Amino acid sequence: MSTVQQELGITSGLDTLAPVQRYSKIVKFVDEVAKQATNDAPTLVEIFSDSGRWYCRVRRGDEKTRPMGPYTKQQAERIQEARRMLLAKRGAARIMFE
Repeated sequence: MSTVQQELGITSGLDTLAPVQRYSKIVKFVDEVAKQATNDAPTLVEIFSDSGRWYCRVRRGDEKTRPMGPYTKQQAERIQEARRMLLAKRGAARIMFE
């Protein structure tokens, strides 16, 4: 009998409970969602300038599409907004990343 048990006056005749070795379906589901969420980086539409020419591309984490352009800054901003709307509507499933 341990000293803690002796101090508390607990007898050794009590059975100890083993830790639960199974997971509930909710825990497994939460684990699966967490794994998927870490793999899914947000999809962004960005514009950038190279020597005064403006380009537009889609980025997801480290993946990027080929730049579209060259455009004027105003054209690149319009295309950026149009691509954002298409991504919101259709998602990024059809986008080809390099």
